[in-house]
Amino acid sequence: MFISIDGMAQQNYPVPPKTEKLLFYIQRNHNENTIMYDALFTKNGDLNPEKPIDAYWMRYQEDSTRKELKWLDKKAYGIEWESIDGKPGDFDVELVADESRNFTLKQIAPNKAVLYTTINNLPAEIEHLWIQADNSGMWPTVLYIELFGFDVETKKPVYEKMIMDE
Repeated sequence: MFISIDGMAQQNYPVPPKTEKLLFYIQRNHNENTIMYDALFTKNGDLNPEKPIDAYWMRYQEDSTRKELKWLDKKAYGIEWESIDGKPGDFDVELVADESRNFTLKQIAPNKAVLYTTINNLPAEIEHLWIQADNSGMWPTVLYIELFGFDVETKKPVYEKMIMDE
């Protein structure tokens, strides 16, 4: 059961602390371990042009420590980016977990960036994703993905559930 659509995590799951670097996170029904996505900045406070996003595990199920994504993890939860020509600090971003959706990383202030997408046909700042999968087989099968965020204009919560085709 979901608590609400206002940026809360799955019921009984830990909510990662909101930091200046945190762009968004992904949680799954498999366990409480959470994939975190942080913005990386240079000493001058600009998004790092070589690697603007750092993806890693927060191992809540174990000892709440950070662990790097392994090769296989990156195949499911990895992220790719490309600088937008003529717009320093802006990047087109692709999530392996949701390749069908466009994401844009924008620097909005020194040491502050936001990841934007469209949620339920509204321009939105992404807050987190929930992935519901059937874990009964050799490999999990994604049943649906829920997107949680905030409307860019009103700052009100927005939500969308994408059911995967079989």
